[in-house]
Amino acid sequence: MRRAVLPLWSLSGVLCAVFLTAGACTPDRLPGELDLPDSPPGSMMTDGSCRAGQTRCDADVFQTCQAGKFANQQVCQRGAGGQLCDGKLGCVACKPSLGNVCQGDNIRQCNSDGSVGDVLEQCAAGQCQGGRCSTSCNAMGVDLVYVVDTSDRLYSFNPRDPGNAFRLLGTLRCPTAPAIDGSGKAHPFSMSVDRMGRAWVLYNSGEIFWASTKDASCTASGFKPRQSGFDLYGMGFVSDTAGAEQETLYLAGGPYNNQSVGDLGRVDGALAVSKIGTLRLQGQSSPELTGTGKAELWGYFPGGSPFVAQIDKATAMNKATYSLPRLTGTPTGWAFAHWGGRYYVFITVSSGGDTSYVYEFDPATGMAKAFLSNTGIKVVGAGVSTCAPVVIG
Repeated sequence: MRRAVLPLWSLSGVLCAVFLTAGACTPDRLPGELDLPDSPPGSMMTDGSCRAGQTRCDADVFQTCQAGKFANQQVCQRGAGGQLCDGKLGCVACKPSLGNVCQGDNIRQCNSDGSVGDVLEQCAAGQCQGGRCSTSCNAMGVDLVYVVDTSDRLYSFNPRDPGNAFRLLGTLRCPTAPAIDGSGKAHPFSMSVDRMGRAWVLYNSGEIFWASTKDASCTASGFKPRQSGFDLYGMGFVSDTAGAEQETLYLAGGPYNNQSVGDLGRVDGALAVSKIGTLRLQGQSSPELTGTGKAELWGYFPGGSPFVAQIDKATAMNKATYSLPRLTGTPTGWAFAHWGGRYYVFITVSSGGDTSYVYEFDPATGMAKAFLSNTGIKVVGAGVSTCAPVVIG
């Protein structure tokens, strides 16, 4: 997503995440340094300090608090028949918080201790997905993240393979109207992806085109631009309920010439937009959105004091907030996507030239870290379907 007027900040310093009043950061993983305020008493400190009885997962490692410091207890083994890390139970075969699981074509119960229980239902061949029988999400690559850059190029992004994360699919050649601001040819502004693997690409003309995630070919969507005061906006599909095949496209934005105000809206089956409520921007620009198969809506709010928040779909209120520190510089493009319980910020910063990064944020630990540096791809839109996994493992 790109804005006409942007506040100053940069990624030349460390990126930290703060959950409400508790925070953590990884200064050894990110470029530069930044002095941050002291964490409040009893919070999770950046040096690993903790309170007695605390447990957590650090990626695939289960840790417990010993003498005020987190110590490794178990390394969960991934792979076929492998384990997941649960922040309370340790290494488990399944996570009770995520519900039932698939084994082959069988839906099996996930017991409260993290063990796999009885067969509950048998699905048709190949249709057991995410602990339910599903007739969607069968298309190749529907569980990947997709991004689009300032040169209209569409890529897939695979968080499982950082060394080859981006794969060029093609160049979008959608027959758009001119940009709303009169600057000439329109370019992508934001993007989301539905459960059929179809990309919904918003251009700065206000139009949405459907794009194939196989070859980047375009189709007119029939969406009417600039409805209900939504000129330009971030977008994200979200499952209506946890594990449901039904999903809804949410929008966050407003007037093209003032992205410092923003509303939350939704798109119905007739492609009509309705306003839900006013977003709590806290002085930042309106967010880029992403959704999950757990029916959660999340936003990345860029600006002078950027943050990530889980957003209430019914009220537009922030349910949980993870602050990112104030930095210096000028962002010129950004996007946001969920995958596997973690959140990926695609950001390009101008400081004598553009530099593009990808950062990974994990709300389970409150930590953010550099995922890729100097990608050379100026991402302005990212989309992921609700078919994407909600936990890594």
